[in-house]
Amino acid sequence: MDLNVRTLLAPVLLLLSIGGCAPLPSGEPAAPRAEPLRYAGAYAGDLFWEGRVVMAGDVLILAGGSLTIRAGTEVLVEPAEGTQIDPDYLSSQTELLVRGRLDSAGTGSAPVRFLLVDPDVAESYAWAGITLDRAGDSRIVQTEISRADTAIRLVASSPLIEGNRIVGNRYGIIVQQQSAPKILGNTLRDGEGGIYCWRGASPYLKGNRISGHDEEAIFVDASSRPWLDRNSVTGNRIGLAIYSRDLPVDEPSFRDNGEDIRWLGRQGLPDRLP
Repeated sequence: MDLNVRTLLAPVLLLLSIGGCAPLPSGEPAAPRAEPLRYAGAYAGDLFWEGRVVMAGDVLILAGGSLTIRAGTEVLVEPAEGTQIDPDYLSSQTELLVRGRLDSAGTGSAPVRFLLVDPDVAESYAWAGITLDRAGDSRIVQTEISRADTAIRLVASSPLIEGNRIVGNRYGIIVQQQSAPKILGNTLRDGEGGIYCWRGASPYLKGNRISGHDEEAIFVDASSRPWLDRNSVTGNRIGLAIYSRDLPVDEPSFRDNGEDIRWLGRQGLPDRLP
């Protein structure tokens, strides 16, 4: 072979020789991505969720146990495929039921998100949501909840609920049975109802933005005594529906609704459940 030809082919022959012995760095296979951990059933100890996890069925945190959901976690919910009959749970749909402690600790830049595994599922409200049932010291902070029947239900529980986005659920927050949570600076939007106070509830509601609901933004039964403090309640069918005439109402908070304030019957009428 002519010397000049050999000189021109030398770099090509070198590359072919290297390729036959070992892959080029750019051709190294990527490490396989770990599948998210799946959770279902009852848990008695201290449970930690981070990254991406799947609620493959009902999750029950027993009294004495705890669930910590770290900032930036995505909780992917698998809707129940059939009717469940289990006395431990409050709904036939997939739910997170806490009888111990819950710390859903998102941040502004890294919220906790509850999402459906399959966002194309037909049901508008495809899972039950989060229920705190006589739970211990808990908080739900900077957490996004959507497409639940009731995003947050409190039964004799008084957590901190702050800075959350509760959008596209049937009901936003139901507070009942002597629950006295702090509900601060949340956005509740585009559902059937916003915040409901039942059976002796006394939440502190401050700085919440509640809009776009087909029913009441805030409903207060005759036995409940919420503290309503500078909320923004606009664009709902009814801003506030309330029985108690002696409860202080910050009337400027309720504006541009189909009906801003509806006084219901007379004090002492039985509760109306959603």
